[in-house]
Amino acid sequence: MLSTQVISELEIVARRGAENASEALSIFLRERTQVSVRTVSVEPLEEIPEQFGGGDNLVVGLLSRVVGDVEGNSMLLFGRDDALKLVAILGGKRKNGNGNVEGFGELERSMLEETANVTITSFMNSLTSHLGERCIPNAPVYLLDLAGAIVSVALMEIAEAADRALVISTTFSCKEENLSAIFIFLPSPESLAALEEGLTGA
Repeated sequence: MLSTQVISELEIVARRGAENASEALSIFLRERTQVSVRTVSVEPLEEIPEQFGGGDNLVVGLLSRVVGDVEGNSMLLFGRDDALKLVAILGGKRKNGNGNVEGFGELERSMLEETANVTITSFMNSLTSHLGERCIPNAPVYLLDLAGAIVSVALMEIAEAADRALVISTTFSCKEENLSAIFIFLPSPESLAALEEGLTGA
């Protein structure tokens, strides 16, 4: 169980990261975009799919390996419907007869990866800056699968040794759409210990 102090520090980090993401995404999307933080928590991996109503629901995950002073895996997760709304805002071309975006072709996947790159970088830079450390998130990779499969398989490399993740639930507001997204950072065991120590000022 993390102390109240650590959670408070993580909330500060999350708000700063959301502000940075809002500014960067507004430039990228050429539309005023607001990323707001709903909740900040550290959760067991097996509980994360419940954020999407259970492990059997389809989600889009953008996975990024983080290297540097702080290492681990990070991911931005959208429910499939919200991911489709986002690519519609971004100008996705795979549309059905009604003119609605209906799938994720190469262009749509690239749009989501770039959005995730901006968002993940903003949150990770906020975290490491708060600690006086540095990290480099790699380019995100698009995944479409059941929530349980994405969490269990995509994060397996780190999950063998670490079972808790930083979870920041957010809302992306753009063009009168409010989209739910979850930022996840699963640190390596060494980085988790360093984060807890740094956030408590020990």
